[in-house]
Amino acid sequence: MGGLPADRTVYAVASHPRKAQVIFAALREGIYWRQHDKAPWTPLTGGPSGVVALAIHPERPEVIYAATQEGAVYRSEDGGRTWRQTGTAEDAGR
Repeated sequence: MGGLPADRTVYAVASHPRKAQVIFAALREGIYWRQHDKAPWTPLTGGPSGVVALAIHPERPEVIYAATQEGAVYRSEDGGRTWRQTGTAEDAGR
């Protein structure tokens, strides 16, 4: 995935359900996004780090979920500008 930090592992990728050119990528350092194929990857500031899973709500794409390697689950309701912890992966399984 050209343009992301070199020598880093991408743990998860999610695309906007209505705008396939909008893509989010999760790295240990945080979440990056880009608006189209030629755009540079931009880190989302203030988001969780250590993200290993991403999901975008199919009907409300401004809602993004991120799960970390420690088991925390975060939610953004504004397309990734702000995040809050909503629980743990264990909670989601209940």
